[in-house]
Amino acid sequence: MKKQLFIFIVSLTAMVSIHAQVRYLDDIFTVGQIQKTTDVVYGQNFYFNAYPPAPAGTSPSNPQMADLQMDVYTPPGSDTAQMRPLVLIFHTGIFLPRYINFVPTGRKDDSTVVELANRFTQKGYVVAAPNYRLGWNPFAGTQVERTAEILNAVYRAIHDAQTAVRFFKKDAATTNLYKIDPNRIILIGQGSGGFVTLAYNFLTDQSELNLPKFLDGLGNSVIDPSLVGYVDGIGGTYNNYNHAGYSNQVHMVSGLGGAIGDISWMNNYWPAVPVACMHCRKDLFTSIDSGNVTVPGTGQVVVFVHGSRTVVKKAVQQGLNDVWVNNVFTDPYSLRAYALNPAATSEGLFQFEIPDIPNSSNQEADPWEWWDSTLTTQQAIAEGATFALQVHQNGISGNPNMSAAKGRAYCDTIVGFLTPRMYLVVTNPTISIEQNADIDYEVYPNPSTESLIINVSGGLIIENISVVDMNGKTLADFRSINSSSYVLHRYGMSAGVYFLDVKTSNGNFTHKIILD
Repeated sequence: MKKQLFIFIVSLTAMVSIHAQVRYLDDIFTVGQIQKTTDVVYGQNFYFNAYPPAPAGTSPSNPQMADLQMDVYTPPGSDTAQMRPLVLIFHTGIFLPRYINFVPTGRKDDSTVVELANRFTQKGYVVAAPNYRLGWNPFAGTQVERTAEILNAVYRAIHDAQTAVRFFKKDAATTNLYKIDPNRIILIGQGSGGFVTLAYNFLTDQSELNLPKFLDGLGNSVIDPSLVGYVDGIGGTYNNYNHAGYSNQVHMVSGLGGAIGDISWMNNYWPAVPVACMHCRKDLFTSIDSGNVTVPGTGQVVVFVHGSRTVVKKAVQQGLNDVWVNNVFTDPYSLRAYALNPAATSEGLFQFEIPDIPNSSNQEADPWEWWDSTLTTQQAIAEGATFALQVHQNGISGNPNMSAAKGRAYCDTIVGFLTPRMYLVVTNPTISIEQNADIDYEVYPNPSTESLIINVSGGLIIENISVVDMNGKTLADFRSINSSSYVLHRYGMSAGVYFLDVKTSNGNFTHKIILD
């Protein structure tokens, strides 16, 4: 394909900027115009630890249902755009609550999350910053136990991310309060949030959690879908499937210092969306290439993962980043990225080169973070964090010379590198195709009084079918079907409206059925 000259677009934009700014490339709103709504409830699910908003008494042996909340940033009410791309930003925090995790960050109102949310809303996006369920035991005695703890924490967070995506797609199809384009959704994850966003698009089959490093002492996966649901968010005694009937599909994923649980996840079927990553070359906790994730403070191994450079190289090899590879970026951020990793193999990767931490051979993991030291200590004490007086110092040990000016300078680079790539995604019509468009299927008779027949054609195979009611409760799961046709019997289900979530060999589709 002949390369398009993206520089031409940027140059043309510069020449006409006196008369008009380009939405999603330029700031078209001021920070003062942004409307922020806090603590929007986007779903409910089971919490496994007694961290707010979970009810008192919540524990792994006594999971309790509670709200999932997020902050939503929108352009001013005067904005006339009706189909605005959505950006979801997932915070860092090693899957433990802020302060409880011994560091000053780990919520949706972290300084960097707020800064990035404002920056992208100024460009015309709708931005949401969700809190997701937290909790695991980093001090478990064996690596198998620590792997089980952290993988379940990541798994729950992925389900919460899916819930947030379906929340906005449902809103777009019903009340349309946020005026988002359901075919233009971008995920950005910071630190541990990057583990969520990079897995989101590629963990698509339950068997991918049966790798040896994810098995317990009895040879079983540490993820039990009968308890916590399947990779698509459906099923599980202690999992609530919110907003049934809407797809999980997104259109770009990005990680800031994240990693993927295993690079083999990128070998199977997944929606083809581009991947961008930004990572410190000698990250203190997570390798830019491949390596063990360790527990901050103890150095104990949790699990072996694959970092940003490995992920982006794989994405380029598989053509996922062609929308960027087939363009020429000449902005200073891209040129700096190419000076360290050539575009031909690593388009979508920005590698930070910064001085080593004093008395260490490692670099900072998150130099874009900052916080108020006095307020941090006061809040940590008020929230009963262990070693509350050391929380600020723990943060400083991994982020020397922390300041708002330093953090915002790094945010300049993050926004400067991602913005032109996001622009190409949200203006490219081919990236928005939902999975259903590639699946030729039929469901009949519908409405039905007894049984329905589900057929797929084109050589496809039905793998799994789930029946979900209007409240998101999974009523039935049929796994390992492995046929192009399936007869679904009523099995005593009451008259009403339900959704079929069908996984095929070429992706998923959701279909509404009526039982009379």
